[in-house]
Amino acid sequence: MADVFDRLLDVKLADSKNRQLLQLLETGKLYDNVATEIRGRKIQVHGKWLDDFASCNYLGFDLREDIMASVLPAMRKWGTHPSWARLACSPELYTTVEKKLSELLGVEDTIIIPTISLLAVGLIPALTGKGSGIFADRYAHKVNFDGCRLARDMGAKLFSFTHTDPAELDKLLTENAALTPKLVVVDGVLSVTGRTPNIPAIVEVAKKHDAIVYIDDAHGFGVIGEKPTPERPYGVRGNGVVKHFGLSYDNILYVSGMSKAYSSLVAFVACPAKLTKYLKTNITAYIYSGPVPTAALATALAGLEVNEREGEQLRDKMYGFSKRIAEGYRAQGIATDNDNAFPIVSAYVGSADNVARGGQLLFDEGINVTMQAYPIVPKDKGVLRATPTAANTEDEIEHLIKAMGRVHNALK
Repeated sequence: MADVFDRLLDVKLADSKNRQLLQLLETGKLYDNVATEIRGRKIQVHGKWLDDFASCNYLGFDLREDIMASVLPAMRKWGTHPSWARLACSPELYTTVEKKLSELLGVEDTIIIPTISLLAVGLIPALTGKGSGIFADRYAHKVNFDGCRLARDMGAKLFSFTHTDPAELDKLLTENAALTPKLVVVDGVLSVTGRTPNIPAIVEVAKKHDAIVYIDDAHGFGVIGEKPTPERPYGVRGNGVVKHFGLSYDNILYVSGMSKAYSSLVAFVACPAKLTKYLKTNITAYIYSGPVPTAALATALAGLEVNEREGEQLRDKMYGFSKRIAEGYRAQGIATDNDNAFPIVSAYVGSADNVARGGQLLFDEGINVTMQAYPIVPKDKGVLRATPTAANTEDEIEHLIKAMGRVHNALK
C-alpha cells in the first residue's frame, strides 16, 4: 500500500504545472545545481566549469575584496546575527543603512526587512483589509500575488489588469470606487523580459482614483536611476524606477531589495514618515521574523559606498554587455524581447521540452543560465534567461552569444 507521501505525489504531479517543473529539475541540468568552486563569474558544477549568467549580482559586488572586508569588523562589533526581532531591538547598522537608502532614493524613511518575499506577504495585507481593493498586474511577480491572495483571504477584493493597458486599470478603479483603500500592485522591471511597464501612466491613473501604487523594483534598484540620457539610458545613481521616470513618491510605496544588484540579503520599503510606526507594528516580518544577518547589513553599507564612487562605470559596463548580447542574439535569429539593454536577456525557445533540452545543451557548452518554463511563463513562451553582470568578461559574453546560437540551431 502506498504511503501518505506517495499519495501526495500522485495527486500533486497529476497537475501539469508541477510535472513540468519537476521535469526541468530532473533533466534540464541547470536547476538545483551545487557549485563546488567559484572564480569570478565562473562556477564549477559536477566537475565542469560554467560561465555564469544565472546570478543577479548585477554590480558584481559578491566577490569584491573591499566589500568582503567590511564583514569581519561588523561581526566583531555585533556578532554574526542580531539577536532580536526588529520590533524588539535593532543594531544601529540597520538605521545607518536605512538612512543611506532614504538619501539615495529621495524619500523620508525606509524600513529594512530580510527579503522582498517577506515584505509582500506582510506589507500588502497591512495596507488592505475588509472593504479594500487590490488591483494587481497579471504579470507581477508571484511573490506579490502571494501577498495579494493572503490579503484577499483577510477580506480585501482582488482584481487583475495588464500593465500595458492603463485604461483597463482606470475602468476597474472606476467600477470599484467605493472600495477603500485601493492598492495597485506592479513590478518596476519585469523579471523575464527586463522591460519597464509604463509606470507614469499607471501612477497617473491611480492618483486620479486616490489609489496607492505598490511598486516592486527588485531588479531595477541599483541598475536604473534618475536622469536617463541617450548616452546613459539606465540613468545615474541606480536609485530605481521612480526616479528613472522623474516621478514623486506622492502615492507610491516603493519596495525593493539589495540581493539583485548589491549581493546583500536586505529588502526595504520606502515610505512617508507618517506611515513608519504603523508599518512597523503591522508588517508581520518586522514583528516576528528573524533579522538580517550582520554580514548582509555590512556589505549593503559598503556596497552603497562603492556605488557612490564607481556605480556609473559599472552600469556603463553592464549596459554594453547587455546590448551586445541582445544584438548578438538577433543577428543569429534568436527571439528576444530585450529592447532596452537591461541586464535580463531572454532567449525564447518555446516549450518546456525545449527549455529542458536547451539547458542540457548549454551545460555541455559550459554556460549557466536560468531556465524558465510553464507555469513561471506561459506554455509556449519558455526562455533561457541570461543576466550579465559587471563582473563578467568580454570573453564570457562572446562565449554566451556563440553557444546560444548553436543551441538555437539545435532546437530548431
